[in-house]
Amino acid sequence: MKLYAISDLHLDYKINYEALTTLPSFPEDWLILAGDICCTTSHLRFALANLTKRFAQLLWVPGNHELWSGIAGIVERGEEKYQQLVSVCREFGVYTPEDSYPLWVGEGGTHILVPLFLLYDYSFRPPCIPLENAVAWAGETGVICTDEYYIDPKPYTSTAEWCFARCEYSEQRLLETSKNIPLILINHYPLREDLLILSKIPRFSLWCGTRRTENWHRRFSASVVVSGHLH
Repeated sequence: MKLYAISDLHLDYKINYEALTTLPSFPEDWLILAGDICCTTSHLRFALANLTKRFAQLLWVPGNHELWSGIAGIVERGEEKYQQLVSVCREFGVYTPEDSYPLWVGEGGTHILVPLFLLYDYSFRPPCIPLENAVAWAGETGVICTDEYYIDPKPYTSTAEWCFARCEYSEQRLLETSKNIPLILINHYPLREDLLILSKIPRFSLWCGTRRTENWHRRFSASVVVSGHLH
């Protein structure tokens, strides 16, 4: 029994949408969906309907595209949109960051699988750039993430505040998790800034994670960290 991971399927593109139906079956194996699968609930249902037939179990974490609103008829925003996606996953028996962490007993040895939803807080920036100037700093090189237009963090006042709340929530759950079994941490964004390789758009780092998680792989005894986002 193997544990696979994939991210950034972006099913909003027709070629990716159609390619998903050609994926072979792995009926004994588990699959991690590490975010940016799609931005609409209809596409998420399509993905899960196909993939739950091909794998024994799925785990899902959201990326930034899942949180988009104001396009494709999406009216739900922020936390409401996220909880709607969680509900879709539960329809298909898919683990989410809101569920109990499942135990993996397949290839690679026993682990606790930890789906996370942590977001970003613009802290992946030089120390000399104040938070209030961060987006403008990135914009100086023509880099502005589309999230700035399509993510509404409601009921939080900012994405950074939402990120803080998610980190607090996840940190508390991790502190309550068994220390006797190694973890596999799963998040759409990398946990460490030094793992970013953005040679052509280095200031896109703003939208790639938070320094709060810099030592989580050691602090919580993770043997593997799974992330996506960087394509």
